[in-house]
Amino acid sequence: MKSSCMLLLIFSNSTNAYHYPAFAASQQAISAEHSSGRRWKNRRKRQTFLPSPSRKLTSEEEVALLDQLGYVPPNICTVSARSGISADAIKTNAAIDTSSKGIGRPIAIQSYPLLAQIVNKEQDKYNKTPFPTLYWLTCPHVSKAISEIERNGYVRKFQARLEDDASLAKKWWQCHEEYATERWGLLSESDREWLLSNNQIGGVDNSEQRKVDSMREMIQYSGVAGTDHRRLREPDEDKTNKDSSIYVPSVKCLHSHYAHYRSQKQS
Repeated sequence: MKSSCMLLLIFSNSTNAYHYPAFAASQQAISAEHSSGRRWKNRRKRQTFLPSPSRKLTSEEEVALLDQLGYVPPNICTVSARSGISADAIKTNAAIDTSSKGIGRPIAIQSYPLLAQIVNKEQDKYNKTPFPTLYWLTCPHVSKAISEIERNGYVRKFQARLEDDASLAKKWWQCHEEYATERWGLLSESDREWLLSNNQIGGVDNSEQRKVDSMREMIQYSGVAGTDHRRLREPDEDKTNKDSSIYVPSVKCLHSHYAHYRSQKQS
């Protein structure tokens, strides 16, 4: 298990997540209307997007995601975590029930780092923007449970735990670094070359080039929920006790952390 699991190891030990009362409460019927889905459908009326170059999705998984989200994200790579099923079972093609409460339904998906809007397909023109989330929690039951945990103050509890434990804070930073490394490695060779090239657009003062450089920085160095993992490498002002001066960023979205944790655990 990678160090990316560290925060959610605290999470599962602190809350007994799989038996948290919110999970039972969240089994109530989920509305068929999804606001995010409606917004995406309205956007799709005006825009067309390229699918992820590493897309691996079955028709059953598409139906399951439509039920959960109201749409299928065009930059999806694969279902990265499922309910109640092991990675070995997935590898051996065991029966998977993708229904809303089935064993094997999607819990999280892996997303391609770039969202490419087709501007002019004949001229091979695309408007590429960075997608902020590598792992995305999709199951509404789990999402409700995580929201309940957040409402009960666990963001503050995790923050306090990290600030009190320097060794844990270092592993926390390693979690962010691994997340960013995995996102960068997921890019296709052509997209990586596009982000790294300094000559493809023009001079260094070109606004479009600065935009591409900004996207590269975000994709290459942002950890879970946008945390820049390079902050750990900044010189410590307190030379007498290096560990005491480790900067601990704010714990942000537990949904993002849990999606990462489940995806790493299952892979």
